[in-house]
Amino acid sequence: MPPREFTSMTKYRKNRPDGPDLSAHESARVKKVLRTGAAVILVILAGCAVWFLAHNFTELYTIFTSDDPAAAMDAFLDGNRFLGVLIVFCIQVVQVLLAFIPGGPMQMVSGALYGGFFGGLILLAGAAAASFIIWSLVSRLGQAAIEAFHDRQSTSRLFRIRAFREEKSAEALTWVLFLIPGVPKDLLTYFAPLTPMKRGRFIFISTIARIPGIFLTTFASSSLMNGNFWASALLYLLMFGGALAGGWYYKRLHSGRKGEPDGESGPEETKGPKMKG
Repeated sequence: MPPREFTSMTKYRKNRPDGPDLSAHESARVKKVLRTGAAVILVILAGCAVWFLAHNFTELYTIFTSDDPAAAMDAFLDGNRFLGVLIVFCIQVVQVLLAFIPGGPMQMVSGALYGGFFGGLILLAGAAAASFIIWSLVSRLGQAAIEAFHDRQSTSRLFRIRAFREEKSAEALTWVLFLIPGVPKDLLTYFAPLTPMKRGRFIFISTIARIPGIFLTTFASSSLMNGNFWASALLYLLMFGGALAGGWYYKRLHSGRKGEPDGESGPEETKGPKMKG
């Protein structure tokens, strides 16, 4: 029987250096550093949000009480457009990195501020950048980088899905899982470096597959901002239905894996996988 590692996939990976072999102490230290860094980032973001609201409270109140909120918002952003885009981009990167921050509110804000199309493009760029950073972290720090923000049980359930053990089938399943709402995409982004997929292919596939879900939300919030309440309601209804279907599919995907032997359920220690940087 193979060791309790996801080594069955590594024979499909050629010329990839070994990941780090961390001791329990080193793994705990890595998790502590990553979690502390995440807490610092959250405090900074919260402070910036409070400062922004306090500094612009009068203008924001005027926008949301005006007869034409969309026009008032455009006027407010005219002098701060680049800075606003940069802030939305950075928050999207942080949201994917920290995983436990919900992405829906940021998508709604981006759509309201910058419209359905451009707001969606900002979020896609942020998601792609975050995917690159996560891949680099997991490549260098191994399982410890994942367990800093995700419990081992969640990762082990993904290890049991046989489709992730072949490059082509892993890419096909990634298309499906990132395409439908209601699937924990941030966890999948952390898990992807442990599969036979190549970094460039994963970032391309996951970014393109995010388009329907992100654009549904940004166009819905943009429509709401422009007073198109029925269009907004229809888009949110589609998104809600997709999320229910996606959650059902993801649960069903795991329900058929319970009978697989523990020897293929995932790594026992925090050893890094064999992978390409």
